[in-house]
Amino acid sequence: MLTLFNWPVTVFIALITLVIIWIIKQVFLKSSWPKNLKTTDIAVFIAWWSIATTTFEVWHITLLVPMFLMFVIWGIALALYQGFIREDFSTRRFWLIWWRISTLTSYIILIGIAIYAYIVTSGR
Repeated sequence: MLTLFNWPVTVFIALITLVIIWIIKQVFLKSSWPKNLKTTDIAVFIAWWSIATTTFEVWHITLLVPMFLMFVIWGIALALYQGFIREDFSTRRFWLIWWRISTLTSYIILIGIAIYAYIVTSGR
């Protein structure tokens, strides 16, 4: 994987990007920021890059594709739940819930992988 940064730097960049977008939202775009758009919705793409870089650099595999497959399976489960259990399927609500779950899970995975990668690489 081609990257200019080591994995700790990519994790730092992902978290700093989240903080910078939040500051921009709170200070500069307070009145014009879209109501339903969260800062994590934008910064998650940098988090995915960081996950791919970290896993490839430490273990020489990328866990991004299996993670996306997990999100697809969760989407199917969420659609089945909304359609058959709640009997109220709304496309807008489905995408909103699915995106929020995927974003939260991405950040949890990023933090978990960073901690585990630090433990693995600190012994070298």
